[in-house]
Amino acid sequence: MTQILVLLRSLIIGVVALVLNNWSVNAQGPPRRVLLLYPFDNAQPATVNAGAAVRKRLLDRSPSQIDISTEFLDLARFPSEADELRLARYLAEKHSRLPPDIIMPLNSEALRFATKYRGIIAPNVPIVFCCATPDRATAADRPKDITGVYSQFDVGKTIALAQQLQPKARNLVIISGLSEIDRRWLAVLRKEIEPYENHFNTEYWIGVPYKSLLERASHLARETIVIFITDYDDSTGKPLFPAQVVEALAQAASAPVYGPSDTYLGRGVVGGYMDSFELMGASAADLALEILAGRNPSSIDPQLSANRKFLVDARQLTRWQLSEKNLPADTIVSFKQPTLWEEHRYVVLATVFVILLQAIMITALLVQMFARRRAETSLRESEERWRSVFEMSTVGVALADHNFRFQATNVAFQTTFGRTDGELRGLSPLDLSADEDRESLRVLYEEVREGKQQSYETVQQYRRKDGSSIWVHAYVSRMQANGSKPPLFLATAIDITDRKRAEAASRGALSELARVARLTTMGEMTASIAHEINQPLGAIVASGSAGLRWLGNVTPDLEEARASFRRIVSDGNRASQVISGIRAMLKKGSDAKELLDINELVRDVLMFAHGEIENQKIVVRIELNENLSEVLVDRIQLQQVVLNLVMNGIDAMATLSNRARVLKLRSGQKGPSGVTLTVEDAGTGIDKSIVDRIFEAFFSTKSHGMGMGLSICRSIAVAHGGQLSFSPGYPHGSIFLLELPAHPPGTA
Repeated sequence: MTQILVLLRSLIIGVVALVLNNWSVNAQGPPRRVLLLYPFDNAQPATVNAGAAVRKRLLDRSPSQIDISTEFLDLARFPSEADELRLARYLAEKHSRLPPDIIMPLNSEALRFATKYRGIIAPNVPIVFCCATPDRATAADRPKDITGVYSQFDVGKTIALAQQLQPKARNLVIISGLSEIDRRWLAVLRKEIEPYENHFNTEYWIGVPYKSLLERASHLARETIVIFITDYDDSTGKPLFPAQVVEALAQAASAPVYGPSDTYLGRGVVGGYMDSFELMGASAADLALEILAGRNPSSIDPQLSANRKFLVDARQLTRWQLSEKNLPADTIVSFKQPTLWEEHRYVVLATVFVILLQAIMITALLVQMFARRRAETSLRESEERWRSVFEMSTVGVALADHNFRFQATNVAFQTTFGRTDGELRGLSPLDLSADEDRESLRVLYEEVREGKQQSYETVQQYRRKDGSSIWVHAYVSRMQANGSKPPLFLATAIDITDRKRAEAASRGALSELARVARLTTMGEMTASIAHEINQPLGAIVASGSAGLRWLGNVTPDLEEARASFRRIVSDGNRASQVISGIRAMLKKGSDAKELLDINELVRDVLMFAHGEIENQKIVVRIELNENLSEVLVDRIQLQQVVLNLVMNGIDAMATLSNRARVLKLRSGQKGPSGVTLTVEDAGTGIDKSIVDRIFEAFFSTKSHGMGMGLSICRSIAVAHGGQLSFSPGYPHGSIFLLELPAHPPGTA
């Protein structure tokens, strides 16, 4: 009986609940119908995101039932007026039984379609648009019952952002498709682009075939700004999806890509000045709810979205090495990799706690049971291994205390310095070094001893016990101290005396070869030198004759005669300078080096080659940095290098007849420790197949050449601690780059 009563009560409660629910639904009235018009298909992220936001906001906030219909217009694929009219009639018939209370187009193209065909689809139904452009949203002929949310797609600010991130950019490429939609978008944004056209070498890539677009983008100069607008159709007629195109473009491009749409973010673009399609969709849905609640749409003016911001992709900043410091204030940086602490804070804390707890327990156990025994065994084995390596090593090894006094040395170290272990104990590297190297060595080991450096490496001369001099390649490193104990130092030493002697012999041979090469070059320059000497000699004769005439007058003109004699003295000095330069070139070189300004040396060489330059009608352009560091070099050898490069450049242009014979010499500073000199000609260049051999001895591209010039030049550069390299000129010619170490100021 009790069970029957319980069952009866449950049945009554269910019937009452069903009745109340039906009454509530009926009280709300019929559902309000909203028609969402997507301009394209369902693969376009911008309108898909906006539509999803509209749908969510309507369902979340509507006090009554909402029936949302969705139509994809596919206007990019079917753009003709006949296609649009046929689609409008289809939609009118489809929704004739349940007409919409409001139409919501989701961008400018959908708004254009809805405005044009509203009379067919749903006459007099209010339109609330989303994500439209200002020209469409605020058009003068816009019906008053059409309102919504529009955005100013400010591509100008996107270009300004790119300028800040790429201050050295000189090129601007604007990419757009060939469809009517692409053209309309570009026409709207062109006004914002025009102010920047004169600041860059601007190109418009409109309707470039997809594969050609990717290929061309892959060859762009690094200092190029690429702005992607839209691309629904290229010149091949193939329908495209802008989001997919920009993703492939950003991956293929050799320069950063930017765009004004937030749907491009995360697909390889660096960023841009963007609006949020989701937030615009939510705002448009709020306007639609107001109209559905009874507000007159004519009283609502179209609203400009307030969600525009600078957005960038942190991954692309890293990829293109763009500084986050150059971003405008309030820029939102997306896809920034969170730190381990930010992402897993509580997991890290828990892990650290567990590990710490385990470590304490294990440590306590080990301390009680095995710590001492294992430590003693490990120490003994370590000492045995160290002693074995120490004693058997063929490299000299020494252990020094915190004052750099030797405590232990192996046999190789003792042999190198000609002393026993007992004799070396208590000595320091300074006690063994040559007098001239002692101060520089003291600076190095003081820095290591004080902890300013962890190690130092030197190649210096040392004295053996018998007084003989040896060259040693030494490496000294600081060993970590245990607790409060002072640090120890480990030194290794390799005797390189034989190698140094071989190098000295090699340099002597190179010096002799350089002299031979100079003699050969001077033979070729005989006519030029004669021309240089004849000029001052001719001037001397002319001035002397003039002086005699002035003195031979009835009334001698002494002032004019003195002027003639002064010119004779000046021209005589000039002839002397030419002869001195020739003697210096022919003099057998030595190892004497001096500090000099490379610009001065360039001017001397151009004076030597002046005659040949005139004979060959060479145009010389020099760009000399007057704030260069000095270099420590053998003047004669370096003159030979520069003169050889100049003469090679002149020879390379000897047969030119279709362009100017231009020889460029540029000097520059390469950081604080280097000086460069570039010699560039406008000749025929060097064939790629022999580029790797031009510095080989006895290899020449000239029928009359010995093949020693460039080989000797590179050897001289290397002997001075520098380098000589080659690169092809653009669009023709050859470039030789001479790099030399700068002499530190304040050193002897």
